[in-house]
Amino acid sequence: MSSTFAPASSTVAEVLEDARAMRQVSDDAERLILLRATEWAATHPVSGPHDTGAFEVVQVDEFRVQTLPQMAYDAGAEFALAIGLSHEAGDRLIHESMELRHRLPLVWARLANGEITAWRARRIAAMTIGHPDDVAAHVDEHVAPIAHKVGLITIERLIDEAMLVLYPEQREQQQLEELDKRRVDLDTNFSHTGIAHMRIDGDMKDVLDFNDAINRISKILGDLGVPESHDVRRAMAIGILADPAAALDLINDTMTPGRRPSKKMTLVVHLSQAAIDGTAITGRFENGRIPLLVQQIRDWAGREDTHLTVTPVIDLADHENVEQYELPDRLKHRIDARDHTCVFPFCTRTAKRCDHDHTIPFHEGGASCECNVAALCRRHHRMKTHQGWTYTIIEPGAYLWCSPAGRRYYRDNTGSIDVTPEDRPTSDNGCFQRPSTGSPPTNSP
Repeated sequence: MSSTFAPASSTVAEVLEDARAMRQVSDDAERLILLRATEWAATHPVSGPHDTGAFEVVQVDEFRVQTLPQMAYDAGAEFALAIGLSHEAGDRLIHESMELRHRLPLVWARLANGEITAWRARRIAAMTIGHPDDVAAHVDEHVAPIAHKVGLITIERLIDEAMLVLYPEQREQQQLEELDKRRVDLDTNFSHTGIAHMRIDGDMKDVLDFNDAINRISKILGDLGVPESHDVRRAMAIGILADPAAALDLINDTMTPGRRPSKKMTLVVHLSQAAIDGTAITGRFENGRIPLLVQQIRDWAGREDTHLTVTPVIDLADHENVEQYELPDRLKHRIDARDHTCVFPFCTRTAKRCDHDHTIPFHEGGASCECNVAALCRRHHRMKTHQGWTYTIIEPGAYLWCSPAGRRYYRDNTGSIDVTPEDRPTSDNGCFQRPSTGSPPTNSP
């Protein structure tokens, strides 16, 4: 059977020309989406004193950092889901489109004329968000002529130049404030390979000193015969520095026999019956959904420099109901382990940082069990409570959402999709595994 997607036999020139034409169609569509995003924001202004708006506006001394028209805090969700984005990603797209239209008009004009791509325009907008209006105007004036080829470094330099000229005192104050923003962030989107990523924002002197210490340990490891490359040894040095006493022993060549390791690690391991029988095992971190190889778990468990704690996860096939509104921690853990994240379409906020929402309210007879409780982040919990968003639990872990505009989205552990399926009935207390109050179970003959 032939496929309509399969390309016909073409010459090299025809293939390249067709690809170029399709790229143009795609670029034009992306530009139009940015235009529609500004139209959507314009038709959804803030709705009252309790609506904080979707775009952060920072006040610094006597000038406002940005003066964009505000959009209602929940409005971005409807637009985002319609184009297959998460709420946060949709807000970001709308914010950048508004930045372009209202504060970067020269770049916006080139975008509208098809002279630059949407992704380049958005990159410029992302850099000017959070800076004063006249700084944005300075960047707009200097970047617009070269927007089709400009890089991030050029934009950063233009912003620095404008801030130094227009706001020297504020720039100095900003430099001081940046010291208060020093931080180290761990990216918890772990790879199945067991490799993690960390970012350090610190005082330049401290960061350079830390880098020197990593290089020093890498050299010592090389001198000791460790065969890995310098880059790999630098990564290994991070683990050594995590145990300061061991690092000091290595640097001073005074390794202490029998010294207890100070590093600790906890693995949350999901065990299937096959794993219990010894034929299979899948492990993952509690705040991730990436399976780990058996060999990786074995390697970690066998390390002599770490105390390892392995915690078995509860059996999610069990069912528990409590006759109270407040959920005990053990029930919250079950729900978090099932949902992983907020169950709003495309939302990725981890379930452990979410509220636990009774789909059918407890005071209306809703059950306090996994069947009727789902993880919702505070933002989407508010939208469900006050802004007309509703959802139905199709089965525990699977949700059908309905937006104020009537669009429907199906969400489960595999992801989110725009659908309009038939609703499946549930018991009137929200529990799938016990009969509703006043309706005793019937025995089959």
